Amino acid sequence: MKSTAERLQKTIVYIVIAMGAFFLLVPLWWMITTSIKPYADVFIFPPEVIPSRFRWSNYPDIFRILPFGKYFLNTLFIAVFVVCGTVFSSAMVGYGFANLRFPGRGALFIVMLSTMMIPYHTTLVPQFIIFKEIGWLDTYLPLIAPAFFGTPFYIFLYRQFFMNIAKEYNDAAKIDGCGYWNTFIRIIIPMSLPVIGVVTIFSFNGVWNDFLGPLIYINSERLRTIQLGINALRGLHTVEWHLLMAASVIALIPTVTIFFLFQRKMIQGVVVSGIKG
Repeated sequence: MKSTAERLQKTIVYIVIAMGAFFLLVPLWWMITTSIKPYADVFIFPPEVIPSRFRWSNYPDIFRILPFGKYFLNTLFIAVFVVCGTVFSSAMVGYGFANLRFPGRGALFIVMLSTMMIPYHTTLVPQFIIFKEIGWLDTYLPLIAPAFFGTPFYIFLYRQFFMNIAKEYNDAAKIDGCGYWNTFIRIIIPMSLPVIGVVTIFSFNGVWNDFLGPLIYINSERLRTIQLGINALRGLHTVEWHLLMAASVIALIPTVTIFFLFQRKMIQGVVVSGIKG
């Protein structure tokens, strides 16, 4: 039987969680309800929790005003390549730090982690100059190519996960004649689905919601991503909030869907990846 103190403690925890969820869901609810309101009802005071008038045509209007479907597919194209590159390249580097023995491994790992403290904006200008000199501006290459060289945070997650895998698997594979590459592909990768799921979700959300990168490197309208498309709905003097919120709801659907489908795998991967240092 649970004591009164334990029940009270659990009740307080639930209340705090419920309050936090409420404050997080209020902006989401405002976005969803605004996306189905007429423009005249957006700023009615007091605000309507449930709209008195519905304007479902806001969603088709987005695709009539802008080629929003094209922007959606452009972003999906970038996301697929970035996720594939990030998942595989970070896994290889993480496996090297976890299982290979070479001089300076610890120091190199610390240097790699220290790059996480460098703000993205600090390296933005030199990166832009490099991509400009090699003719990559107004293409997707500046957004896709860096993903194939590993990401420090994801390398750290992989390394932590691989260090929890029993060394006997590597020893058994070595006895059977497998080299490092075959061991990595045939033994380690099939056992690493939780951390692969985490990296996939995080990297997909990152590239899907990226605004600054496409803003810097993409100039052509036909190459715009979904975030640039949402920004294009902002007028010079007025903002069509009902259309802007409808576009935001459409952009939110893939990330929310992926989270709910793989949330258990994601939580499992994050917990397991942080067990051993």
